[in-house]
Amino acid sequence: MMLANSNKDLYRDSEFSNWLNNRSLIPAETYLISKYLDPQLTTVEAGTNGGRILLGMQAMGFKNLSGFDYVPELIDRAIEQDTTKTIDYQVQDATKLDYPNCRFDQIIYLMQILCTLESREDSLKAVRESYRILRPGGIGLFSVLNFEFRSSQPIFSLYYQYLKIFRKLRRDRRSVQSSPWFRLSGKFNFGTIADRPPYTYWYRVTEIYDLLKSVGFEIVGIGTDAQIDAGSLKHSDVELLNEEISGGLYIVVKKSQ
Repeated sequence: MMLANSNKDLYRDSEFSNWLNNRSLIPAETYLISKYLDPQLTTVEAGTNGGRILLGMQAMGFKNLSGFDYVPELIDRAIEQDTTKTIDYQVQDATKLDYPNCRFDQIIYLMQILCTLESREDSLKAVRESYRILRPGGIGLFSVLNFEFRSSQPIFSLYYQYLKIFRKLRRDRRSVQSSPWFRLSGKFNFGTIADRPPYTYWYRVTEIYDLLKSVGFEIVGIGTDAQIDAGSLKHSDVELLNEEISGGLYIVVKKSQ
């Protein structure tokens, strides 16, 4: 495997070949899509990878599907896997989309796409673009990696302490929320010890809540796997932080009329 210096390089690598051949939705995705999205409305997925989520939605009866990714090789695979040839796949950058204003009724930003962008400025640009392409009254689904949950686990708590010291010695002021991939190809990534790129960003609950609200989104629901398992997302970050937090962090948003 080639040494990747960015997430884009990593996504081109065979590291993600198992993702490309997977057509199954995870339980959290099935719950959110079934509960909040309408199969008849226009829907776009950001960071579609090999088209896994859209193919799963297609099997659920969803129509008018579109998807984009910034890695051409992934879009090529997505097109190849869509035997119906009805999904509109495009190579696009989430921070600067070609879609017109209010183009879609529904947007999907799952698979932690915001966490893999190269900077927090890029994340803000991507969120602004997601708001722009969604029609008034439209629904959006987002997921991010959750820092509170990860840092509560003993092994990662120790790692973050190490990373803080390591970066302080190197005069690196980056937050430990931006950290190397811990595992690659199902094995421990030794680049984690040397603090080597590529990095993923782990959001705090209030941080992603405030980011989505800052561009104009109304928060419909927010929760982790624990809340999804219970069938009850929360209405605010404060409400969620008073409950058990486990697994991924999911946010359902609406664009005001």
